[in-house]
Amino acid sequence: MSLKVVVVEDETLTRIDLIEILKENGYDVVGEAADGIEAVEVCKKLQPDIVLLDIKIPYISGLKVANILKEEGFKGCVIILTAYNIAEYIQEASNTIVMGYILKPIDEPIFIERLNLIYKNFKLYDDLRIEVDDTKKKLEERKVIERAKGIIMSKYSLNEEEAYKKIRDLSMQKRISMFKLSEIIILTGGLE
Repeated sequence: MSLKVVVVEDETLTRIDLIEILKENGYDVVGEAADGIEAVEVCKKLQPDIVLLDIKIPYISGLKVANILKEEGFKGCVIILTAYNIAEYIQEASNTIVMGYILKPIDEPIFIERLNLIYKNFKLYDDLRIEVDDTKKKLEERKVIERAKGIIMSKYSLNEEEAYKKIRDLSMQKRISMFKLSEIIILTGGLE
C-alpha cells in the first residue's frame, strides 16, 4: 500500500514537480493546496499519511496550518518544506506536530531519502504513542476494577480473590466487560 500525500505549495511549478517526484517514487498524491485555507480543508477531508507543507503560503502560514491540524487531532505526518532555513521557523515548527523539515530547492534522491526517514521515525513515534495510550487506558480500567473489587469485598465480606471472581463471573454471565460492570458497581455501591 502506498502512502497518501497532500502537497501544500503556493508555487504552481514547484507543486507540480513535487507531485511528479512523489508519484514516480511510489507515493499516492491524493490532494494538493496552494494556500493555508485549502490546506486545512484538504487535510481534514482526505486524512493523508503525509502532508508536505510550505511555510510561506497565502492566508494562513504553514506553521499555523500545522497548529490547526494538531488542534483538530490530525494523525498524519506533517513535514515542513521550505526555502527558509531560519532558526525561528525551526523552533516554531518544533512546538507543533511537525515531524521534519526539508529545505528547497529539492534534490530528488536526497528529498525522497529524507522523506522516507522522517516518515519511518514518525511511524515509530506514532506506534509508541498508541502503545502508551493503550497502556494508560488499561491502567485506568484496572483502577476502576480494583475499586469495584474493594466495594464487593467490603459489602459481602469476601477476600480479594473471591471478589474478583464474583465480578469476573457476573461480567461473563451478563456479557459486558469487567470494566463496565465495575463502573456500575461503583455507581450503585455494590450488587444486590
